[in-house]
Amino acid sequence: MARVEATIGAELAEHLGRRRRAARRERLRVSGAQLVILLAILGLWEYVTRIPWFIANTIFDPFFVSRPSLVAAKLYHWTFGKQAGYLWPHLYSTLVSTLLGLIVAVSTGFFVGLLLSQKRRLAAIFNPFIVGLNSLPRIAFVPLITMIFGLGIASKIVTAWFIVFFLVFFNTFKGGLNIEPHIINFCRGLGANDRQITRTVRIPNAAAWAFASLPNAVAFSLIGVVISEFVGSVTGMGYVIISALATLNAADMFAAIVVLSVTGISLVTIFRAVERRLLRWSPEFRDLK
Repeated sequence: MARVEATIGAELAEHLGRRRRAARRERLRVSGAQLVILLAILGLWEYVTRIPWFIANTIFDPFFVSRPSLVAAKLYHWTFGKQAGYLWPHLYSTLVSTLLGLIVAVSTGFFVGLLLSQKRRLAAIFNPFIVGLNSLPRIAFVPLITMIFGLGIASKIVTAWFIVFFLVFFNTFKGGLNIEPHIINFCRGLGANDRQITRTVRIPNAAAWAFASLPNAVAFSLIGVVISEFVGSVTGMGYVIISALATLNAADMFAAIVVLSVTGISLVTIFRAVERRLLRWSPEFRDLK
């Protein structure tokens, strides 16, 4: 019997090892394809901005779209060169505002969504107000938010919260509702009370739905902060972009956009790692190591 169990265990370990090796090879293939596409785009961009005919007859004039080489040079100067130290205070301001706005929006959106998913009458009462607020063009409220909360970090956090809250709320609300009744009945049959069911069933299920909204939530939080920085702020990456526009400097503008893009990708990667850790019971991550 022990020999059979050892054989089965060895075969299972070998099978899991093959799956992990296959997953790693697939990730390498995907990363390689992404790198090739990125290099092709940058190479084409650099090439067409050096052809006189393209410059004269299309929008690919370096005055408007710069060049990858000029953008790379600007990033180098901001990081190590003659303008070293210029970028970091602005990036820090944007990053802190984005994270604080995201934390406030996710926590409040998750709490309200989970609460209303269990209080059907309350959800029905507030439904038209929630739908109405969600239908508003929230970007149009940025000047009003800035006027109320000033030009500091508070207005950036409120703008990010106002944009992200409903995204997390609706996902959490749907996650709280989409629980099979037989699971609830089974838990009640085992003697679980409402608080235990909420802790062990409703919250994990709603969290899985809420985490599904986090990549978009990160992006929208960053967008909200940058737009808020367009309106009168003297710090942040939005201010860098507006300053580049004022001086008609396309290289500065694209360099700031690259920094924002890398920041967004990094934040999404971090939150995906957190999601994988917290939701390791989920079928999506169960076999991933």
